[in-house]
Amino acid sequence: MKQLEGGRTGQIWRDGETVIRPSGAWTPTTHRFLRHLRSKGFLAAPEPIQITDEGREVVSYVTGRVCEELSDPLAGSERMLISAARLLSAFHTASQGFLESDGEAQIWMLPAQEPREIVCHGDYAPYNVAAADHEAVGIIDFDTAHPAPRLWDLAYAVYRWAPLSDPANPSVAFGLDEQLRRTDIFCTAYGAMLEERRQLPAMICRRLQALVDFMLASAAVGDETFAEDVDAGDARLYLHDIDYIGKHQDRLLEVLC
Repeated sequence: MKQLEGGRTGQIWRDGETVIRPSGAWTPTTHRFLRHLRSKGFLAAPEPIQITDEGREVVSYVTGRVCEELSDPLAGSERMLISAARLLSAFHTASQGFLESDGEAQIWMLPAQEPREIVCHGDYAPYNVAAADHEAVGIIDFDTAHPAPRLWDLAYAVYRWAPLSDPANPSVAFGLDEQLRRTDIFCTAYGAMLEERRQLPAMICRRLQALVDFMLASAAVGDETFAEDVDAGDARLYLHDIDYIGKHQDRLLEVLC
């Protein structure tokens, strides 16, 4: 087996064409959802295989390279940006109907958001999208999937892929002008309607605040992963980015609308 890099070092392994990961209370629901996606012809997500008695989930390996840094030509190219937006749109289309057709009790890691239009991925960022030939071809890590409006998922995706984050942070690859241009490209490729574009800046801020609240609450009850993220300053970064988006909201709306 080969250890895979990611947010949980030493806990995710590849064994041939399968991936072995920690499972949670939400994993049975997530596996039913992944089977729903495949029934709709969406094959860019892992295929669920089993949940072991040892508390591990086994899913198929999604072929492709994952890259977190948008400064990398693969992850940050315009071709990748457009294909990632189109893949998200296709995923949302395939997601439709699960909430209505699934007849079992549903457990999600993240709180559901109203209106419950579809099951959102919840963390559609470069580090969860596999690429081949400079195009997005697969989506991984569905732990954060949960019911929410499409715009909830689109908002976080735009935040990560533009990215709408203060360029004062040395890890941010693009300045404001390029961020705005990439925001418009992503929304156009996704197929966002005018009203969705108008609501986007406020929704991004709402999504980031919900993330901060969840991180802090999880850390407070002893979740080591989130406690480490909070200690590393992630919550402060998100709060700073909320201020950054608010500061440039007028320009953002001008580009979007």
